[in-house]
Amino acid sequence: MNKAKERQLVLKAMKEIYYKDLSKRLDWMGYVITEYNKPTYHHIVKREELLKDNKDIGATLENGAYLGKRSHEMLHQIELIDHDLYECWNDLFLMINRMGIYPVEDVWKVIFHLRKLSEEAIQQQNIKNKRK
Repeated sequence: MNKAKERQLVLKAMKEIYYKDLSKRLDWMGYVITEYNKPTYHHIVKREELLKDNKDIGATLENGAYLGKRSHEMLHQIELIDHDLYECWNDLFLMINRMGIYPVEDVWKVIFHLRKLSEEAIQQQNIKNKRK
């Protein structure tokens, strides 16, 4: 099976697990899933790391985060700007996976705090880039 098809199957399974209630529309970084912000699969542990450890590099429920396109792009920016913040996100995604349910209120508090930090970090990076 090709990688794109594999990711789509895992995303479908994640939707069935975490989004049984169709009124729940936020991805795991707190952005609304829409027709224009479609869900994507994020490898929490990168494929390169999995290969080093001789682990399955395919898309799996345990190693995936349910992110809209906007969030996924933002997360990759954060990885370059603030690696510790990036790791905080990935730790949170692993925790959501271990819980096996749509995030509860306390988790949303952490999500929105990390999202605020992420938006501020990106804004600061954009200001620095404009000064150059």
